[in-house]
Amino acid sequence: MGSHRIGTLKALFASVACIGMLSMAGACGTGSDGQPTSTATSGLGLVAIFTPSDGITISQHTPLNKWAKLVPSIKSELVEQGFAAKQISTHTDGSLDKQSQDIQDYVVSRAAETSSKHSSANGSTTLIVAPCTSTDSTTTQYGDYVTNPLDSESSSNNADAAADQRMTSALTLARKSGMHVIVLSNDIGGFSPDAFVEMSTARKIGEIQAKQLVSKLQLDSASTANPKTIEVFLPVGSAKDKDQSVSMAFAKEAFKGIWKVLGPYFKSGAVVSASGTLNASTSATSWSSVAFTASSDDDVKQELDSRLKTDGAKQPAYIDGIIAMNDYIASVIVQELDALGYEGSSAEINPSISILGIVGNLAGHKDLTKSAVPSPAGLRQDDTSSEASLQWPIVTGYGAYTDMLPDIVNGKLWMTALENRAELATGIAKVSRQLASGGDVTALQSVSKTTVNGKSVPTFTQSLIAVSASNLKSELIDTGYVTLADAGL
Repeated sequence: MGSHRIGTLKALFASVACIGMLSMAGACGTGSDGQPTSTATSGLGLVAIFTPSDGITISQHTPLNKWAKLVPSIKSELVEQGFAAKQISTHTDGSLDKQSQDIQDYVVSRAAETSSKHSSANGSTTLIVAPCTSTDSTTTQYGDYVTNPLDSESSSNNADAAADQRMTSALTLARKSGMHVIVLSNDIGGFSPDAFVEMSTARKIGEIQAKQLVSKLQLDSASTANPKTIEVFLPVGSAKDKDQSVSMAFAKEAFKGIWKVLGPYFKSGAVVSASGTLNASTSATSWSSVAFTASSDDDVKQELDSRLKTDGAKQPAYIDGIIAMNDYIASVIVQELDALGYEGSSAEINPSISILGIVGNLAGHKDLTKSAVPSPAGLRQDDTSSEASLQWPIVTGYGAYTDMLPDIVNGKLWMTALENRAELATGIAKVSRQLASGGDVTALQSVSKTTVNGKSVPTFTQSLIAVSASNLKSELIDTGYVTLADAGL
């Protein structure tokens, strides 16, 4: 950051301190929904949305949760909440350095404009900021909204440190100037916003897949005499990836979520690992035992083969469930399971669901109601017959990749998960309105206080959506996320 810009920031800090907080234009009351209302739409002021560019995956597989999809939804919801469309601007950047400069320029310009006019006629200004973060080819497979956990072992270069400082200084100036700041997904070191929006985290992604296995494999009914067999795959970047530490930190957090759910079953002996990578002695910190480099399809195939074809076995091991973590890994696992000779589908494990029923459901019938999932009749862990060993397992993923939806329909992929994009957009817009109109953000649904950089901050959260054949139509097709054609119908 040049000396001229530093001088400008310092001067504006001093100027803004004398001016104080800007008053809202227009009188405020309370609407039927309990939210403040304004007598004039312009009283809600300006909104500037800053997001990263969409991440690029290592394959053509693309998760549904992309910034290019969410931003238009946020704009539409802001208009629904009373903001003027012409007063909403969007800004996209490919790096934290560029993003911090764009935010600084916007804040400085807006603060200078407000200071010179000494007037509240322009209304308030709300900044919605999703900071660019370090990532690698592995973490991008989960989509654009995930929180990248900080790792004390990773180090930032001088450029990143300068960008962090610039971002913090600009947003601090924004708040001192009377602007409101909402931060999405990843926090900004040293800065506490007016509100924070939590999106998907590594723990949530691991936890939701583990919970699906508990439910679908009926683990509460499993025992040491007839245990279920589960494998967990934690993909990380290669040593050649300069940001490998990011995917390693992500894997650590994801495993904590998985083990919180599955740990008790492994400890009791109700669940075992075909490869022996997980056992009763495994702890929540044993993530590295199931982590592997996933830079290519071959990496994934080799890892699966090494887990399921142990000790020179002529045929693959019996397997009940596989946590693949994301739909890219799941897609390769599905291909390799087929190549190894596994047959059938997860639909066959639940007698209440048939492929014909799934197709009928997606074609327009009501959503399916699933019963608990028993093991296929006659199959046991100690059954060495070819039929038993090659029964298709439950496979879970994350990201709701469009090209993987046909595999949910045909029963090869049991479930995927994603952010509730519509709920996110609505929540962000409502938080923006509350701030702009002087309302209480904590009065909103799904908002509670959390600590962000040492301060208690109103935080909006929402649950991830688990999608399987039973609700694919209601969650993805009826909502307009995908079409019937996308699902292969």
